[in-house]
Amino acid sequence: MSGAHEQRIREAFTRQAGTFEDERLNVAFTSGLAWLLSYAGPRRDDVVLDVAAGTGIVSRALAPDVARVTAVDSTAAMIAEGRQRAAAEAHANLEFVSGDAKHLPFADGAFTLVVTRFSLHHFADPSPALAEMVRVLRPGGRLVVQDLAASTDPDIAVRQDHVERMRDSSHVSMPPRGVVSRWLRDHGLAVDAVGEREINRPVEQWLQQSVTAPDAAAVVRADLEGDLAGGETTGMRPHRVDADLWFRQRWEVTVAHRLSTEAAAGRAR
Repeated sequence: MSGAHEQRIREAFTRQAGTFEDERLNVAFTSGLAWLLSYAGPRRDDVVLDVAAGTGIVSRALAPDVARVTAVDSTAAMIAEGRQRAAAEAHANLEFVSGDAKHLPFADGAFTLVVTRFSLHHFADPSPALAEMVRVLRPGGRLVVQDLAASTDPDIAVRQDHVERMRDSSHVSMPPRGVVSRWLRDHGLAVDAVGEREINRPVEQWLQQSVTAPDAAAVVRADLEGDLAGGETTGMRPHRVDADLWFRQRWEVTVAHRLSTEAAAGRAR
């Protein structure tokens, strides 16, 4: 990832720190926690790492049910907001750390559960970040990845990414459906479960949450309105709810575990 793109990420999420958990604007994001936690299966003795944690919305949801949580993010404004919220909620077992997902500041095998939510679509190449998540996961530990899922039709996926990128310039590309499983297997993990759900979202609140610039927001609306009128498909499945413009997103969660040394050796033979 280039330094320029890393700067775009920091700028985007600095702008969004105050709207990130605003349920008036981002109810899909805040209400989807239970679904993710059902796949994560937190345990009382888990030592958890939340990668690209933002304000720690996942970390704070996990904290009451695990031994310890570390939330790592590269945007100072997100960490500051997360620390305030964690203090208000009295999470004594939750720590926020500044760090880069591609160079995690933790020892090998330090965590029993690693979670990342809506981070991979910000990476031109997710492989280095995934390799780091695997490195800090102890044998037998679980990795849970939730992200947006693009169409398996490459042409439609390009148009989906165009709309997402106009809305948030830190977006790069969504993994196509099913691809995260392959990535995790390529990194030596055993995939245990894959789930997906479709989310219905109002366009205006979605744009407000990301603090999208007016000219870019106008492009997003025009693309979606054109699709709705029978023009080029965006892959976002726009529709009306009463008089308001809405669209649909597909979310995918993938759960995998790191093999024991013996099992990994056996697989290699």
